[in-house]
Amino acid sequence: MKTLHSVIQTLNPYAAYEKTQSTRLRKTLMCDNVKRLKIIGIIGSSVNLLLLVLYYLDRGFSGLTTIEATLRICWILASIIYIIGVGSPHSPEAIKKRQFIFFYGATGLCLLFASLITAVLSVEQGSTFLYLINVLLIGSFLYLSLPEMICIISPSFLVLVLSILFTPGSILLVQGNFVNVIASTAFAVVIAQTILTSKLTQLASTQTILDQKKELEYLIDLDGLTRIPNRRKLESYYSDHPHTSFALLMVDIDYFKNYNDTYGHLQGDQCLIQVAQCLSHYPFEGLTTRYGGEEFVTIIILADLECITPLVEAIRQSIQDLQIRHEASPFGVVTVSIGYVVTETRRENHSNETTVLEDFILKADQALYQAKENGRNQIKLYQE
Repeated sequence: MKTLHSVIQTLNPYAAYEKTQSTRLRKTLMCDNVKRLKIIGIIGSSVNLLLLVLYYLDRGFSGLTTIEATLRICWILASIIYIIGVGSPHSPEAIKKRQFIFFYGATGLCLLFASLITAVLSVEQGSTFLYLINVLLIGSFLYLSLPEMICIISPSFLVLVLSILFTPGSILLVQGNFVNVIASTAFAVVIAQTILTSKLTQLASTQTILDQKKELEYLIDLDGLTRIPNRRKLESYYSDHPHTSFALLMVDIDYFKNYNDTYGHLQGDQCLIQVAQCLSHYPFEGLTTRYGGEEFVTIIILADLECITPLVEAIRQSIQDLQIRHEASPFGVVTVSIGYVVTETRRENHSNETTVLEDFILKADQALYQAKENGRNQIKLYQE
């Protein structure tokens, strides 16, 4: 079974990745393939157009009525249809079914036209160069798997085989030419597989690095103990909401030093975690962060200024309702004091966001001090 799986991965490198990642990789490579095939189409059309001009100059209008010239004209038209129809996807998210259809169709036609022109040429008229250069170009310039290469090459290769059987004067009958076609086709398939595997490994490694970077950025914004956002995240959140009315709460656990002295620091850490999780999961729009020690800062985005006082009181009550035992507190359970400041309009064009935020925190802290002076386990609004 493992051997079969290894064979499948060898034949189709996408099979080595999970479905979601495989789809993402396919779209990423298709984004590149679309652009690369456009380049091939523009260059090929330019060469075909130049040859048509030379045929016209050499034999007049009759030079454009040969089978070869007709095929080259059709090739140019197919290239134009592809360039216009496939669109210009700039990211994997922009890749749709239409891009896959246009790409595979155009790639197959490119090689098919090359093989048809090669098939109709007599020994005196030319060589197998056109087919060889196109199959090698597709194999080395585009990202295609073995099954894709086989599907694209098969019609063209069939045309060449039929030309040997039914065209006595075919260039392919010259000794060595058909062998060169077979060898070049096989080489194109092998090189395409090698390039695709290498590119997929590179993309997967890059994605792993980006995922690790994103995870690191996420962890940098988290408090190591409570797993809620820290002061760094508080500053960025504040900066990201420049024109919003808000309330800023300074929350402090009452008699926390006494709690640590009574139950020990390990139990104190568990208390911090419970309080932090309760605050961070309370249903309001905003952010709760650990500011330091037993202090937390919460930003609440306001839609209605009248509801803020009942909301802050409900938050205070939610901590008391946890019923965390605290024998060293006159309340018997863990409670919090909250000082808060409300602003109806946010700052406009302040050059130092951090200074403005610190000013709000200072005001909330002053209100917190008054709440503690008044007996703790209560809320206090800052007033000028």
